[in-house]
Amino acid sequence: MIGDYSSPAKSQARFGLTRRTAAAEPSFSPMLTASVLVWAVPWLAVSVAGNLAPSSAVNVNSTASALPQLLTPDTGCRVRLFDLTITWEKHAPDGYEPAREMALINGQYPGPTIEVDEGDVVEVVVTNLMPQNTTVHFHGIEMQGSNWSDGVPGLTQRQIRTGSSFVYQWKATQYGSYWYHAHERGQLDDGLFGPIIIRPALERERPFSLISKDASEVAAMVAAEAVSRPLVLSDFRHVTSTDGWAIEIAAGIETPCYDAVLINGRGRVDCWSESKREALLTPPQAQILALGNETSLTAKGCLSANIIGNVLAAGIPNNLSAVPPGIFDVCTPTSHSLATIEVNRDGPDSVWSGRETTWAAFDIIGAFGLLTAVFSIDSHPLWIYAIDGSYVEPMLVDAIEVTNGDRFSVMIPVTKQGNYTIRVASDTTAQSIAGYANLVVSGGRSPPSCSSSSSPATPSLAYINDVGVNTTSGVVFFNQANMKSFPPDVGVGNATVDRTFNLGIRIAGASYNWALNNSVYPMQLDNETPLLFQPYPDRDNNVTITTLTGQWIDLVMQALSFPMPPHPIHKHGNKMWLMGSGDGIFNYSSVAEAIQHIPDNFNLVDPPKRDTLATPAATANTAWMVVRYQVTNPGAWFLHCHIDSHLLGGMAMVIQDGIDQWPEVPEYYREYV
Repeated sequence: MIGDYSSPAKSQARFGLTRRTAAAEPSFSPMLTASVLVWAVPWLAVSVAGNLAPSSAVNVNSTASALPQLLTPDTGCRVRLFDLTITWEKHAPDGYEPAREMALINGQYPGPTIEVDEGDVVEVVVTNLMPQNTTVHFHGIEMQGSNWSDGVPGLTQRQIRTGSSFVYQWKATQYGSYWYHAHERGQLDDGLFGPIIIRPALERERPFSLISKDASEVAAMVAAEAVSRPLVLSDFRHVTSTDGWAIEIAAGIETPCYDAVLINGRGRVDCWSESKREALLTPPQAQILALGNETSLTAKGCLSANIIGNVLAAGIPNNLSAVPPGIFDVCTPTSHSLATIEVNRDGPDSVWSGRETTWAAFDIIGAFGLLTAVFSIDSHPLWIYAIDGSYVEPMLVDAIEVTNGDRFSVMIPVTKQGNYTIRVASDTTAQSIAGYANLVVSGGRSPPSCSSSSSPATPSLAYINDVGVNTTSGVVFFNQANMKSFPPDVGVGNATVDRTFNLGIRIAGASYNWALNNSVYPMQLDNETPLLFQPYPDRDNNVTITTLTGQWIDLVMQALSFPMPPHPIHKHGNKMWLMGSGDGIFNYSSVAEAIQHIPDNFNLVDPPKRDTLATPAATANTAWMVVRYQVTNPGAWFLHCHIDSHLLGGMAMVIQDGIDQWPEVPEYYREYV
């Protein structure tokens, strides 16, 4: 077994979660303990060695709620209570010494998995034992009827001060894969994040019959989904976010250069040779280097400080001498152990079904502060069945580009024993860097007429190289344009749009300052009374726009200069549909007008739906994209770039959605100080 879960206390110790004193000890059916939940599935048993584990046995049906019951679980569902204690400790997830100080959640990194069922009410008590203030945002959770638990300082709540606790309460009205993370300054780069899995209701239609028409295969996939595990992808720096930001201010430039790529919080510093950096130099990197009369990346695989300051931010004053050598130029390798993900094809209750394939499910979570990277598992094609927490028509791919905030739920057919490499390779122009983990497949039943499968490990076939480029011409990459919701969304393309807002994106005064809606969001607003408590339509000029309940809204994201990298734009409160994109300036008053001139740039039939959408790269020209949503969730919602340094630099704005039906804030949240 993968742990002793014979009692709730032992389960909690394994998962890194603590429980608060309850009025009565909740009862636990044996089938709810994590070990039995895994082994009761005939097709799959999964262990994530030394990394993440679910929290399904923690604080279920406890009566120790810290708040009046503001929300009601669906019939048959429960109130789930979680405690997250955040500390500031030395930790070295990539093996680098001296270890830096960073955030740990219940003593671990990433934080423990919050695992609940669709329809549950979730209550999370966050205790801040760090030396700085914090808040926690539940990324992708729409917070229907609980805007005050969205976790944005100065917008939906006051900060959680050192030594204080705050209670977040929300209802799991959705299903699928999400994550929680800090929304205070740059604390995402300090490790303050963890995964969320919401198990879909039994009656919810699954898309697995589009993968196979065989009833036993579909049942195996349903069972695999029920025990899916998170794979959290992150980039890691050896400086704290506070120190990193101070360096950017002093130098007058961004510092988009990291030290390691981690999978489930483990990895190593891998210093490439000069010949490898030269061999894997990408055309966009070569083009930018040439503009600065340089030919190679730094020892850490980065564009140099000179390129960042004097080419990409040409004409903006800087002080490159303020950048310590370790930020761009010094790489010190480590030999730290990697994460191991085990898939055992022989659960004790498994029964041979006459087929070689078993199924394993994983939730890929892009918890990057900067990077966009390509994900792949050697020798294992990926069936994408959900994106950003919503089912899609399954797509069979070999590799997926994952950016900040993305989530992809994948089903993999597991047919042979062996050790396989999980690869995460940056395809961000600013830095070439890669991280790895090990997928270990064991067990496997054979037909009664054959001998038991005991063949040696299968050679690991890589689909991508260390900069995310395909190794053969037949490799299939995820293409967002082919993404279709399951079941289909109806009426989005034909909706009558009530308001169109043009949001200009530009560098604003310094290379680390970015404007969204042509204005820089003042970070000092984090310390003010939350806008949710006192809304008004014209607050802070262009950093706030206002809508009415029921309206359809189009947002035009316009890059005003080039070259400009893609910006992953995340909207709190609801998902958005990507209606179209293109090069140049969007010189139209509406999508309806634009379609008369450039119809091929739009998809009105089945547009992709996500809560984070990346703007197109502006390389040889400016560029734009249009997203659409309907105002169905009144409240104060953040819209921002999910690159951590860009958010710190002001690339954010507020949408006061449904100002005509503004939510009434409960006393606990309104009076919290």
